[in-house]
Amino acid sequence: MLSLAAVRFARNPATFAVSLLVLLASLGVAAAERVPLRQKHSAPSPVRHDTPFKAVPGVKLQIRAVEYDGSTNGTLKVQLRNEDKIAHTFSAAGLYFVPDGDPDTAPQRLGAVGPLQLADSSQERTKLEVPPGSTVEVALDVFCIDSHRPSPSPRNKFTIGTSRLPRELTRTIEKRADSAVSEARREGASTPRPAAKGKIQSEVWKSRDAKWVELDGEGKQEVKKQRKSR
Repeated sequence: MLSLAAVRFARNPATFAVSLLVLLASLGVAAAERVPLRQKHSAPSPVRHDTPFKAVPGVKLQIRAVEYDGSTNGTLKVQLRNEDKIAHTFSAAGLYFVPDGDPDTAPQRLGAVGPLQLADSSQERTKLEVPPGSTVEVALDVFCIDSHRPSPSPRNKFTIGTSRLPRELTRTIEKRADSAVSEARREGASTPRPAAKGKIQSEVWKSRDAKWVELDGEGKQEVKKQRKSR
């Protein structure tokens, strides 16, 4: 005897074929629902580091980097401590931070560019007065300054450089950063500074590579850079 499916196929092969496709599709959907979805790899979460305080170049304050949120560029949270009996003014212009570890294999150093923000506020400031006997936390926009090195991550710990970038280099970087932000604003960006980060990063590398200056944390990675600048 013919099966029911065979009888249906004999009577109306087109209808049977459509029914079969619908059945196979439904089985496929059911199987797919039983297969767990692959989770997308998210960026590493910021890590809080208990790092030592070091002197801020050029002012009677101490600083330590406690949390980096980013990669090639990002936000570096730092704590400022004033152990003096009078207030002192902090400016991030020209500051750079060196990753801990062997400089021959370490990732890029980070340079502060643009205004700073208090950790509990989105208000931007170019300078901050730190009261005597107090410790405050601020967030700095930072950008990688070694185009030939790999990018850092939140797992890296950073220490303030013992000096600031040369004034001419700092002025060049800040001027080009301001231009990038203004351009983003003219183009209608609702948040011009974040929108300009890619352009700022390119300008930082360009300015830094134009005339190489040795900084804290130099290693074998910088040998070629040093030779070109001589």
